[in-house]
Amino acid sequence: MSERNPDLVLYELQSCPYCAKVRRALSDLDLSYESRSVPSSRSQRSEVYEVSGQYQVPVLVDRTNGIEGMPESDDIVEYLYEEYGDGQSPPPSGVIGRLLSVFF
Repeated sequence: MSERNPDLVLYELQSCPYCAKVRRALSDLDLSYESRSVPSSRSQRSEVYEVSGQYQVPVLVDRTNGIEGMPESDDIVEYLYEEYGDGQSPPPSGVIGRLLSVFF
């Protein structure tokens, strides 16, 4: 398991429900991170593309472990809990996960 205060960067949109799922996992795990808000227009997300090879968010960078640009919210959440969760299980995904991210 890596150190408790990793060097994390999250490329995100505030209104994105998938980004909210990742923010919730980061909060649940009490991990600090740098938030980088991206333009709402995908065509203007050159920084996200440079990091991950695609324009969608969220994208996680974990400099502590050499993760240069991990896309897909479910993959990010699973990674965070596996790497920093001290045995905790990730929250549910799918409809239940979306409802939790909206209301909590």
